Amino acid sequence: FIRVQMNALAPPALDRTPSAHSRYTTAEVWCFERQFEGQEQRPPVRVIIFDCDETLTLSTFLPHDEDLRTRLDWSSQWEDYIATMNFESPFLTSSRRTLLREMLEELCKGNRRVSGRLLAVLTRNNSGAIACLNLLRAAQLDRHFSAVWGMHHGNGTPAGVYKSSTGWKVFEPPFGSIPDHKAHVLHSIAECPSNWFPQVAENVQGLPSVLRPEEILLVDDVRTNFQSGGTTAATAKKVFRCCKVARYDAPSFRDMGFVRDMGGIGAHNEEDYRTLVEFANRPWAFNVDCKAQCLERTFEGAEKKPPVKLLIFDFDGALTLYTFMPEDPRCSTDLKFTPNDSVKQRYVQYNFETPYLEGSRVDQLVSLLNCLADDPDTGERRVLAILTINEAGAIAVLNVLRMAGLANSFSAIWTLSTRIGQPGGVYQEGKEWKTFTLPQQIAEGHYKPSVIESILASPSAWFPQSGNAPETQVLTDLSLPNIVLVDDERETSSHQETEYQAVRHCRVASYDDEYRDQGLLWHMGGLGAKYVEDYQTLLSFVRQPWQHAEVQMPSRPSFCFGVSDGTDHPIELQRSKTEEDLARRLPQFLKQKDLQVLARPRFSTVD
Repeated sequence: FIRVQMNALAPPALDRTPSAHSRYTTAEVWCFERQFEGQEQRPPVRVIIFDCDETLTLSTFLPHDEDLRTRLDWSSQWEDYIATMNFESPFLTSSRRTLLREMLEELCKGNRRVSGRLLAVLTRNNSGAIACLNLLRAAQLDRHFSAVWGMHHGNGTPAGVYKSSTGWKVFEPPFGSIPDHKAHVLHSIAECPSNWFPQVAENVQGLPSVLRPEEILLVDDVRTNFQSGGTTAATAKKVFRCCKVARYDAPSFRDMGFVRDMGGIGAHNEEDYRTLVEFANRPWAFNVDCKAQCLERTFEGAEKKPPVKLLIFDFDGALTLYTFMPEDPRCSTDLKFTPNDSVKQRYVQYNFETPYLEGSRVDQLVSLLNCLADDPDTGERRVLAILTINEAGAIAVLNVLRMAGLANSFSAIWTLSTRIGQPGGVYQEGKEWKTFTLPQQIAEGHYKPSVIESILASPSAWFPQSGNAPETQVLTDLSLPNIVLVDDERETSSHQETEYQAVRHCRVASYDDEYRDQGLLWHMGGLGAKYVEDYQTLLSFVRQPWQHAEVQMPSRPSFCFGVSDGTDHPIELQRSKTEEDLARRLPQFLKQKDLQVLARPRFSTVD
């Protein structure tokens, strides 16, 4: 989180605030097809590229074995144990290796549009391509792949292996001739497949001499791998068919204790395998949808059609497109903070106005929020609040809203993970805003059900207005179906199944795009930022949520984490590191000094 001194004569540097955006975005694979020229022709998927770490594996654990990294004929008496630790999921009962084999076999077959496909692995694991191949062999998955490419530099082993008619052979892919990003690798494969699949020249497997980039599908757990930063066609490359694998933290992974940033296709949801096969067969059915999606879940008493009394908005990516916070420390401490006009205009433009549609998004939001709070058509009064993770605190969020004239419709703002000394809550009484302390400490991660539970137990603790305030009257006899959650997280499947799961939810579209002069930004959002009908969609949903009721509850993944089985380790395994560190996951236009600051813990105190 970069701090740059503001200057009235120059626009301030804008930096994204720490927020709720995290690896919890999805609990299953997320497949999508981007727009491209000739999309109506529906070109088939001919090549599927998998990441290894946290995509094929749950996380990669390898022994200290030099032969594993250097020999194509490696073998070990502990192969099954190594494969189990890397590929089997303790979160489900089925054999994940079996399900992976079945999925890979289906992907290789192709369909009526393409007779067969090539599968390959593109990894940054620092153990290299041979180690990755040997790990796949241990799990009996190698026969489905045609090549393995290692992007890690400096381990002294070949960067590639491919399957020829006589077995696996080493070779050197042309990494040195392209920028160091997976999107560039995929475009290079499309330009000359034989550079990456030497067996094509041997007529072992047929591929056209040139592919379209749209005919290559990337399966990866790191969303930044689907698009490179840059301002020209040569430097900015996109992957058009993408499968994003879910990430999560495991509090107790076997007997290894807490393990961060795990992943793995199907690790928590067996529907992943079917989804990926369907996506490979019909990618045009998975177009990116930039519309807000509203849903009422099945709940007891739904037939009574209880009205909506409380709307809880996220801030980052729901109200803002991408959150930029002022550097001035008064913004976090002064309820009457007023920046100069140029600074105010810049923060309003970058946080709230959309460059993707005509007209003022701020004006649309003001109108919507006014209607939601005091509905002129139905006469209903509703309470609006903001729940977000932001270390700058509730006063800072309030002041940014004030810059855009968006604060008046809200009754309270709650921020988690605030810096020490910054209030976590502010509330509006009459026309005056006051600070207060949140009634309890809420852990990050799956925090929204916990907050909802606390609100239902004691609304006045979260809305400290006096007893005769409108909020007190509206929230009388508040129950779970009276609450609508508005955010850009895939909340419908990313949280644990709890008694206090929101049953009425509006999910704002999330997307990656070039943004103003900031270059490529990931995980953007903003109600109405790309689809003007979002405002009416939310208003109609709040008025009659039962019109958006689901037919039945979808299948949901389990987040019950595994525990140790108590057996002894036959061989010591160490988690294998990748080059996917913070610097490589951030846009390339950030300066090195910025990376050093951003590499701090995500919610650490900022000096």
